Amino acid sequence: MNKKQIMGIIFSILVLITFYFWPVPEGLSNNGMITIGVLCFFLIMLITEALPVGVTCFLCLALLPTLGVTKNLGTALGGFTNTILFFVLASFGLAEAVSSTPIVKRVLHRLLKTFGRDVKTCVLAIMIAAAAVSSIVTDVPTVVVFMGVGASFLKLFKNETDRNQTAKSLMMGIPIAVMLGGLMTPAGSGINILTIGLLQSIAGIQITFIQWMVCAIPIVVVMVPLAWFILTKIYPPAEIDSSEIKAYLNQIAVHEKISQREWKVIIIAAVMMLFWMMSSFFPVIEVAVVSLFGCTLFFLPGIRILTWEQYMKAVSWTSFILIGTVLCIANTIVANGVSEWFVTHVLPSSLSLSTMGGVFFVATMIFVIMLIVPVAPALIGVLTPVIVSLAATMGINPALLIITLGLCAGNCYLFPIDTIPLITYTIGYYKMTDMPKATIWMQLAFIILATLWLPLAGLITSIV
Repeated sequence: MNKKQIMGIIFSILVLITFYFWPVPEGLSNNGMITIGVLCFFLIMLITEALPVGVTCFLCLALLPTLGVTKNLGTALGGFTNTILFFVLASFGLAEAVSSTPIVKRVLHRLLKTFGRDVKTCVLAIMIAAAAVSSIVTDVPTVVVFMGVGASFLKLFKNETDRNQTAKSLMMGIPIAVMLGGLMTPAGSGINILTIGLLQSIAGIQITFIQWMVCAIPIVVVMVPLAWFILTKIYPPAEIDSSEIKAYLNQIAVHEKISQREWKVIIIAAVMMLFWMMSSFFPVIEVAVVSLFGCTLFFLPGIRILTWEQYMKAVSWTSFILIGTVLCIANTIVANGVSEWFVTHVLPSSLSLSTMGGVFFVATMIFVIMLIVPVAPALIGVLTPVIVSLAATMGINPALLIITLGLCAGNCYLFPIDTIPLITYTIGYYKMTDMPKATIWMQLAFIILATLWLPLAGLITSIV
């Protein structure tokens, strides 16, 4: 264990002990106080990476009944009964099915052929392709696939200085585009699903597929080219001869016709998307049920896109356990009155904002808190109960502010600390301090776009 991990364990234990014995503030129960202690323990352990993520989750789940904040372990594990977790499991099947075919290469080749006049526009084409694929395929496999694409593109640069110069904008642009693209549909990221699931379990409000897409897609459509413009202005890529770009296009071209295997994946994915959108109008159609049926189709005789062994390797069990644990802790926060106490006794009692003001307040708050807690699932779990209660005091539909929370938390790229930017950061083309020089402007732009668009989107989708 390194020094950071050791200090993380010591500090988290001290914080938990402090909350256990500290006098309980007015309006908060003893169980509520200990719940805050467990929450702080959980966040510190995650941020310092003191133990593997899954182990930290197991430990915190065991602490809930041990410290008396839940009746027993069965009550503590209530979050794992949420249907959202099965949506997450099924989405890994869809991601693996798409990744196992040349679909991504076809999308990339078409965009590069359309936009790839020079290196700058090639970076834009790769970012657009990454965002498009990420809208239905979860973020981690998408960023891994496009990191490979970026690495192959960088081989065109024979000069190491030019390669490193270009890699800065490209290798930062890929995870940024993936995270933005993942916001476009609920299926694009586990963070979206977690956000929707928490709102439903805490407030009994369902955000439909269409409502989420109407809120998210216009923002993403503006943000992807804007992010590219900012990146290439601050870190301009080196240029190469157009003939070399054409040679690269020939290299990645998928010459044969769309195979029967690809058509099967395309048709199943399209039918799943159709039913997901239909669920917005027909509540009897459950998103998770559609996902389970769709995932099952990939294994059936006559289709056989996936084998069970292939699927099991594709599933991120760490993500599954982390999302489930966050749901459990969030349920405990609500059950023990922590969120209600926070709104009543911590936030100003006279806080009264318009819908636009409420969105701006939440969006700004999220980006500030992410500087301290750059762990999106944990952040959503902590803040959802608070924002639901806050929305009630401001007279705003909680769904709109929770969508704001989910969209902003999904933009966790100010520093390469989140899993997605970390994947390209570890290659070594850019430093920790390089990213915020560009991403600070993107996150400010995101706040402005969210403030201007989401209240209008709320009117369109009847959320407001």
